[in-house]
Amino acid sequence: MSEVRVRFAPSPTGLLHLGGARTALFNYLFAHHNDGTLILRIEDTDRARSRNEFEHDLLENLGWLGLSFDEGPYRQSERGELYERAAARLAEKGLAYEAQDEDARRALYFRPPDRAGSFWDGLRGEVPYSKVGDFVILKSDGTPSYNFAAVVDDLDMGITHVIRGEEHIPNTARQALLYRALGAKEPTFLHLGLILGPDGKKLSKRHGAASIADYRRQGYLPEALVNYLALLGWTHSEGKEEFAGLEELVRKWDPSRLGASPAIFDLDRLLSLNARHIRRLPAGELRRRLEPFLEEPLPQGRELQVVEAIREDMRLLSDAPRLVGDLLGPVDPDAFAGELPESSEEVFAHAAETLDGRRLDSLEDAQDLVGELRAWAKERGIRTRDLLHPLRLALTGQNRGPEMARLFAVLGAEEARERIESAREARLRA
Repeated sequence: MSEVRVRFAPSPTGLLHLGGARTALFNYLFAHHNDGTLILRIEDTDRARSRNEFEHDLLENLGWLGLSFDEGPYRQSERGELYERAAARLAEKGLAYEAQDEDARRALYFRPPDRAGSFWDGLRGEVPYSKVGDFVILKSDGTPSYNFAAVVDDLDMGITHVIRGEEHIPNTARQALLYRALGAKEPTFLHLGLILGPDGKKLSKRHGAASIADYRRQGYLPEALVNYLALLGWTHSEGKEEFAGLEELVRKWDPSRLGASPAIFDLDRLLSLNARHIRRLPAGELRRRLEPFLEEPLPQGRELQVVEAIREDMRLLSDAPRLVGDLLGPVDPDAFAGELPESSEEVFAHAAETLDGRRLDSLEDAQDLVGELRAWAKERGIRTRDLLHPLRLALTGQNRGPEMARLFAVLGAEEARERIESAREARLRA
């Protein structure tokens, strides 16, 4: 097979959404799987709706997702002469003519030599079409129509495969006729199935059809979004869910597993994948990713301990401020003192004494401390729950959270002792 050349060709008329990001990703994976070339083309011929800020959003969020391109960005607004020459070729063949458009302006129309036929789709096989009427190729202002510009550009750029959503199938019939009228063979098309909401209807905002920038602001990792988008229309050869980053997906990618069936968007599944990717990140990298979301700096010297302590309960990076607050925020021991078992006073007294003058410079130090407290409680006949639960309440005021050793490692010996002493005093008052 000759060199594979594919393109992602968004219009800068809105923010990058899930469907566009999936198309970009599948083109990226297809190109890398085949050692081919991936081209970025900005289809900005709609002068009324194209905006620089939308192009900026496209470029920034494609980069954030980790999707790089071998060529481009090319902009259709800068390629007018190419379209004019192609239109002239059609006119010379008697396949283009001027007429008034729907706004009573003069436009150039394409007259297909054949009205019916079929094109090949790599996922669907032979796709027939019929009754294709004449259509505009150059608008009254001289700009090309979408279908015409896409064909001319694909020919000029040597595109071998066009990977996009199935909503483009009606366009493909017109484009196939244009390729043939220009004396060329059309690329192989692969029309991906639609992305639907859980109710089987078109994806909408209530299902999660937010922009990639919105997902980014909510605290999703690019690795998780890429991972999830790859599963919307592609399946593992063994039928299992693939948990992988972009580089792993490139290695494991098998285009024969692409499907034309609709894919169901499941926000809970995406959240679950995001949590798994959060747990996978090294602590230092996770700390860096959390910085834009944190309202206050983490305790100096204990930043990584805090990150490790909250990691397991995070589904989104934006969960961090709440989790850090639960961990480090002030505790009102009077709120729970009356519910503590009778043994709590003895537990608090012994824990405070054990912490006095002690150093907790690492998680290992804290684990040793918890081991000592457990051994003491066993000797005293105090149940493990009656040891750890009161200590957790004293340290954080919460009924659940990180393992006890992580709490001690995060707070340090002095802060932990002060909180335990406060809880002991509250128990005495209750």
